[in-house]
Amino acid sequence: MNTLFNKNNSMRRLFLLLCIIATHVHASPSQSAVFSNLLPYAGKVSSIEPRDSKRNLEIPAVYIDQGAWHGFHLPTAVEDLGSFPGPLIIAQEYSIYFSKNVQQLTVFDEQGLQRKLSDAPQQKRYSLPNGLYQKYEWPDLKLFVELRFIDNRSASVLTEITNTTNETRRWRLQWQGQPYNAHPKLKDYQLIQSHQIQGTTSRWQLTPVENTWNLLLDDANYQIQFPRTVALKKQTHHGYLASTTLSLAPRATQKIRAIHQYFHTQTERVAHQLPISVEQRISDNERNWHLKTKDIDKTPQGRMAVKAIMTLTHNWRSKAGNILHDAVTPSVSFKWFNGVWAWDSWKQAVAIARFDQQLAKSNILAMFDYQFQKKDAVRPQDHGGLPDVIFYNKSPARGGVGGNWNERNGKPPLATWAVWHVYLSSKDIDFIKTMYPKLVAYHQWWYRNRDHNQNGLVEYGANVHPAHIKEGKPNRQAIIEAAAWESGMDNAPRFDEKDDLLVLKNINNKGELVGYSISQESIDLNAYLYAEKRWLSQMAKLLSFHEESKVWQQQAQTLVQKIQTQFFDEESGFFYDIRFNGERRTRLVEQGKGVEGWIPMWAKAATPNQARLMVERHLTNKQFATTVPFPTVSADNLSFAPARYWRGPVWLDQAWFGLKGLKNYGYHKHAKRLANQLVNHAEGVLNDGVIRENYHPLTGEGLHCNNFSWSASVLLLSYHEWLANELQ
Repeated sequence: MNTLFNKNNSMRRLFLLLCIIATHVHASPSQSAVFSNLLPYAGKVSSIEPRDSKRNLEIPAVYIDQGAWHGFHLPTAVEDLGSFPGPLIIAQEYSIYFSKNVQQLTVFDEQGLQRKLSDAPQQKRYSLPNGLYQKYEWPDLKLFVELRFIDNRSASVLTEITNTTNETRRWRLQWQGQPYNAHPKLKDYQLIQSHQIQGTTSRWQLTPVENTWNLLLDDANYQIQFPRTVALKKQTHHGYLASTTLSLAPRATQKIRAIHQYFHTQTERVAHQLPISVEQRISDNERNWHLKTKDIDKTPQGRMAVKAIMTLTHNWRSKAGNILHDAVTPSVSFKWFNGVWAWDSWKQAVAIARFDQQLAKSNILAMFDYQFQKKDAVRPQDHGGLPDVIFYNKSPARGGVGGNWNERNGKPPLATWAVWHVYLSSKDIDFIKTMYPKLVAYHQWWYRNRDHNQNGLVEYGANVHPAHIKEGKPNRQAIIEAAAWESGMDNAPRFDEKDDLLVLKNINNKGELVGYSISQESIDLNAYLYAEKRWLSQMAKLLSFHEESKVWQQQAQTLVQKIQTQFFDEESGFFYDIRFNGERRTRLVEQGKGVEGWIPMWAKAATPNQARLMVERHLTNKQFATTVPFPTVSADNLSFAPARYWRGPVWLDQAWFGLKGLKNYGYHKHAKRLANQLVNHAEGVLNDGVIRENYHPLTGEGLHCNNFSWSASVLLLSYHEWLANELQ
């Protein structure tokens, strides 16, 4: 390790010298005036893993940029002022705090007296899309501190001090920090394996651990590099003390920049190269943020749109471990959401394509990196299909140590929708060329592995998996659970276990088991597949596969007739799933209405008259036009439970499908009114609150996890579709 460090030491010194003398780029006035303080980053870190009753991190939001795996907060405690609490590190799959404040700043005057930042007559702590900032002013001194990310492993903490007098003054700046060591759920485990001071770098080697449900670490490390003008020494308990004395001429300013880096492995650390000019990288990133936000208006709705972009950015992870492309996770705040889910990725990509087309493509490719192949060692019968979720660590079945990687089931087929919309934004036909055969294989998987009776109408189900076998027989409860997961609507009433809900084996023409179906043809699944056929037809045409394009059109026409005639109940005027047993087929009218019934309008699979009946009969405040519209279960359904996950709360992806469905059939005023109703009543959306996983349909209360990516995606899409230039 010492040899590697010394080998690159001259490059690091050159870089640090350039950092000191370069001109600082300040945040743009337009951002400062309008897009400040969009998310609640401020708080005090209380322990290594402080979580609330919903398993969210106690501090509502954490600032991360450029796909990094560590993040910071703004201070509230007096002892943290001038510093950035944290960092939070995403240790492969689980977030923990490395420290409560790893670079705590103290300022001393030339008499050796501490200049307390809490006593500054003028002080300001704020966030912008491109970083976190603090300002403190006295009659004789100005202090400015900023945190901004340089790249996907590095953050910069800049301390800028200005002598505002007409005399030369001396100031001593001191920083210190100490990591956490004990983990409350891991007895006898010590987070820090070793601590080294090498030159002006403080590096902590983390102790490897494989605790499947609490902490996973290989040979990770965290390090802080100070410039050569700073003296650095060890303190007890793996702490450090850094200090420098500055002599400032009248009206002069000096800057000290420290670089914070978190690496998952030593190999990753050695391979990483910092840019020659940190200032240039910061300037480039500021320009990128300007481009992302320049066309967004200055209304509350515009602030919401920028907050959505920031939320997606905070959840962006650069490739690491078995995540082979940059991708966006559901939420850094929630313990279990640091992986990459299939249908989350599709929704996120559609929104991300509006401000970062490369990341949108990468988000899709991260899932397709694990598309099952015919020669797959674990599930060749699922060739063309995709996992439900991938993580930094593979499952034991694939030689890994992770517990969250899931191949028990798939997720709804929305990938083609995502790819098409990325193409509309990028006009990158090479991306279509790359993705088209993958999408075709994925589409065909559904009909091969989930159409039990081969009638062209597909069921949700489960993959062949050890979790689906109990005492040598199919585990009914586990398979129904996986089928509900496959729908994405985990505990929706339509998947409640009942005697007439059968578990069916799907056998191929060779007599081999290829999967399971439940005896229920779902309206949303078949509407999604109809929409996929239409987009696949457009892609084939774009690629000059004209015969294939016609075949997709013909298949779409056949399917849409089945959707319109078999799933729609004329008496109630709504679409329902179909439960079947042999030749007997029953629409689940008695189960009540669910938001899945609106998907045919999004897919353009309903007839105009069917759409009219749905709008006239069911778009009322007693059903789907609730305070926050499109609850997952109609408010007049006997199973309606407005705070129980998929049994009543509003999930914004389903609300989006409902709103787009209205627009598709000419109900523009309805769509715009309900879109405004949604953002006006969903808690925190139009102020500085976090974007939530779902919302109470009657009160607007934010439910479940914080900083949820697909909710952010829908808010951004809704802004561009209906809310831009709207008055509050």
